[in-house]
Amino acid sequence: MNARYPQGFPLVYADSIGNRGGTGVYTRRLLAGFRDMGTDVLAVVGGRVMSPGEALQSRPFTGTTKVLWENVLLPVKSAEFRPSLVHLPAFSGRGCSGAPVAVTLHDLAFIRNPRWFSPLKSMYYRLRFGKVAGTADVIMADSRFTAKEAESLLSLDPSKIRVVYLCTERFEADGGEKFRKWAEMKGEYCVHVGTIEPRKNVSALLDAWKKVRKVHGDMALVLAGRWGRGPSSLKNRLSREPGVFHVGELEGGMLKSCVSGAKLLICSSFYEGFGLPPMEAASAGVPSVVTPADALVEIYGEIATIADDFGADGISGAILSALDTPGKVDRLKEFADEFTVERMVSEVIRVYGEFARE
Repeated sequence: MNARYPQGFPLVYADSIGNRGGTGVYTRRLLAGFRDMGTDVLAVVGGRVMSPGEALQSRPFTGTTKVLWENVLLPVKSAEFRPSLVHLPAFSGRGCSGAPVAVTLHDLAFIRNPRWFSPLKSMYYRLRFGKVAGTADVIMADSRFTAKEAESLLSLDPSKIRVVYLCTERFEADGGEKFRKWAEMKGEYCVHVGTIEPRKNVSALLDAWKKVRKVHGDMALVLAGRWGRGPSSLKNRLSREPGVFHVGELEGGMLKSCVSGAKLLICSSFYEGFGLPPMEAASAGVPSVVTPADALVEIYGEIATIADDFGADGISGAILSALDTPGKVDRLKEFADEFTVERMVSEVIRVYGEFARE
């Protein structure tokens, strides 16, 4: 641990910057906001306490080392800094003695439907979520839906839950020029962003795309995200389905280029705690089609085309309707501008102030 920093500041367990999914995006944006706003907050990454800006440039612990550190070693070491509050941004870890604990809860998919995940991961998170939530002083939920899930599935007292919506960076890029050149793609395309896993409902999206292609034969569907888990038949379809291109996980500017050049972003999920891709698309002026998952309707009900159901007919109908409707670029960007990094970080700081010890 680095002892050159003062005591009494909030301390963020930030090894989750190494996560490839939404928790990693959230933690990185949180630290960037703290850095840019000059907030008196410290972060710990790879066993060292540092400023948020330094944390963003550091190598995090991962895997078993991360679990061991966050739950056994870090709670002891972090007590040396007498933090006013400990923040667990990825719903994992354990706070230190004497300091209030804030936890960010992104979703409860592991508990809502364990079959969406591998048995070992599902068991670990189902056991761990309840324990972490039970000892936290405050839970910051990504949406009102997630807050209600915390009440019903974890039996949490609603008085210790605060809703803090996620944020987006500007995804307004080059209109897809960089991505098209890299992917050797011509013509228009729609995009799905996210890991290919059961709760993303990609099978129904592929079935829906067959129906879309009957009307828009030259339109392509780009799946931007790594393969996570699912039946081998689905994995085979990703490379064989006409008009479908699985390009894998895209980083940084390539992802922004891909999203900004799309005709539509499609979020076909059964379940989300917030669902960042439609927000990122909106920041680029790209409209979205979403399923009637509760969090998606809560966040995007006023700007997205919502499918009637989670099946192929409902999704294809929504896509066809959206493709025939002129996109309101300015309205989409105005909507995304309400979900800035500064806004999210300000709300997190407000929660810190409410629960931190003096």
